[in-house]
Amino acid sequence: MNTCAGIKRDGGRCTLSAQASSGMCWLHDPSRAEERHRHASRAARSKPSREVAGLKEEIKTVIADVRGGELDRNAAAVMIQAFRALKDFIALERQIKETESLEGRLEALEQAQANQAKPAGVWRGAHSTHSSNRKGG
Repeated sequence: MNTCAGIKRDGGRCTLSAQASSGMCWLHDPSRAEERHRHASRAARSKPSREVAGLKEEIKTVIADVRGGELDRNAAAVMIQAFRALKDFIALERQIKETESLEGRLEALEQAQANQAKPAGVWRGAHSTHSSNRKGG
């Protein structure tokens, strides 16, 4: 079986087996880009963020410490404000990642559309002849 013609991120050649139809592996085949993106998006959404889980645990600890009298309410209030700031930064980070993902998808769609919009030379010539016949006739 042939080796994939794709290039890895580090600049080296891909060593995976190529599919006969494309000469590339599943990871590098451009016709599978959308499918790869869907799989990656599902995986990203399905696993909980470690940061969010960590914040939840810390907030639960603060609440328990306040209830147990081990932490002053004023100190807890300041900590909760800091947790809110962290939460906002996590949300911002997610928005940036989503935007970058959408930009990449849009760029791929625009490229695919541009490739489809380019007519073959034979078709263009036939079209031009057809148009000039109309005007002349």
